[in-house]
Amino acid sequence: MKGISGLPQTPRHGGVQLSILQQLGIDPKLILVNILGFVLLLWILKKFLYGPITKMLADRAEQVRSTYEAAEAEKASMEQLRTDYERRLAGIEAEARQKIQTAIKEAQSVRDEIIADSRGRAEGILQRGQEELLREREKTLVALRQEVADLVIGASSRLIERSLDDAAHRKLVDDFISSVGKTK
Repeated sequence: MKGISGLPQTPRHGGVQLSILQQLGIDPKLILVNILGFVLLLWILKKFLYGPITKMLADRAEQVRSTYEAAEAEKASMEQLRTDYERRLAGIEAEARQKIQTAIKEAQSVRDEIIADSRGRAEGILQRGQEELLREREKTLVALRQEVADLVIGASSRLIERSLDDAAHRKLVDDFISSVGKTK
C-alpha cells in the first residue's frame, strides 16, 4: 500500500512505527543499551578520572595560592627589614657624623691646650732666661767692679805712692765707680 506521499506505508504496531526503524537498521534495544553504557561510562569517568583530576587541580591551585600568599608575606617581611635596615643605617650615619664632630672638637680643644701649654712653657723659659741673664749681668758687674777696684787700687797706689790701707782703697774705688755709674 502506497500512501499519499508515494512512500510505502507500514502498519502501525502499538502506536510506534517499527518499520522505519527497521528500515534504517536501528534496533531500539541497542540504542537503550548504548545510552545506558554511555551514562555508566560517564559515571565511571567522573568517579575515577574526572574526580581525582579535579581534586588534583584544586589541590594544585590551593598550593599555588598558598605559595603566592607566602611569597607576598615574605616580600612584605623583606620590605619591612629593608626599611628597618635603612632606618638603622641612617641612625648609624648620624651617630658617626656626631662622633666625628665630637672628635674634631676634642682635637681642637687638645690643640688649644697644647698651644697654651707651649706658650706658657715658652714664656716661663723666656722669663727664666731673662732672670738668669740679669743674675749673670749682676755677677759680671760685681766681678767687673771687683777687678776695676783692684786695678784702680793698684794704679792709685803707684800714682800716689803713699800707702793707704786696703779698706780705704776699696771705699775710694766704690765711690769712684758709683760716681762713674751715675754719670752714665
